[in-house]
Amino acid sequence: MQAIRTRGACIARQARSAGLRQAPRRHAHDHHHHVEPVNESIGTGFWATVATIPACVLVYNISTPDKDGNAPWLTRKIHEYHSWQEEWAERSHLHTKAVEQAGFDRALFLHAPANRDVDLRFPEALQNHAQRNIPAGHIANMDHVVEHYRKQHLEQEAIKANRS
Repeated sequence: MQAIRTRGACIARQARSAGLRQAPRRHAHDHHHHVEPVNESIGTGFWATVATIPACVLVYNISTPDKDGNAPWLTRKIHEYHSWQEEWAERSHLHTKAVEQAGFDRALFLHAPANRDVDLRFPEALQNHAQRNIPAGHIANMDHVVEHYRKQHLEQEAIKANRS
């Protein structure tokens, strides 16, 4: 009995592992909708080639001289724009001169001494602030500035008096 049982268990084990070794089931079939056939057109390369041939003939006819010996039409059209080169050269020359003058003026102003004089309508503008919370000795003595503007005022008044 033991032999039959052992042999039966072995056969069952082989049957189970054989099922695992089988390939997975496929579901492919022909019972579905087929795609419409594609209508392929002539490619763009063909049409580009077909368009190039008449374009080359046209360019050749435009670039050949007339029967009268005149310059080709394309050459005449190009020569119509030669006057623009002269105008552009003149504009370029004027622009160059303006840039050079601007550079000269800038160098002149950069190297000129700075004007330190400040014209004031009234000398009190230099001390026009709140007088609280200022420790003693922290405000500069402005007597010489006041004297300068007083002298300037007196000179201007003398000039006005001489005119009258």
